[in-house]
Amino acid sequence: MTIDLKNITVAFDYADGEVADIKRCLETLYQTPEGTCPLDREFGLNTDFVGMPIDVAKNLFAVEIQDKTDRYEPRAMIKTINFTATSDGLLKAEVVITNG
Repeated sequence: MTIDLKNITVAFDYADGEVADIKRCLETLYQTPEGTCPLDREFGLNTDFVGMPIDVAKNLFAVEIQDKTDRYEPRAMIKTINFTATSDGLLKAEVVITNG
């Protein structure tokens, strides 16, 4: 199994003036590997679960997305995280954001 952080989709179930800014911030957070931001090594997603069984990887991936969203983008509330596994072993995530 591999994870390409560029394949994380952010979707909203509402619209307001901040949606574009929140989406940009979340995409930056989700597409950054943890440890690569010089002034904040915890920024980004940790993918140490790559290579684990798919159900374990999905759960750890969801927890990582939830934890980092809560920490770095408090304006966003996750409604659901949907996963798709491709036949070539790529795990893709869709994060749906709600306003309450």
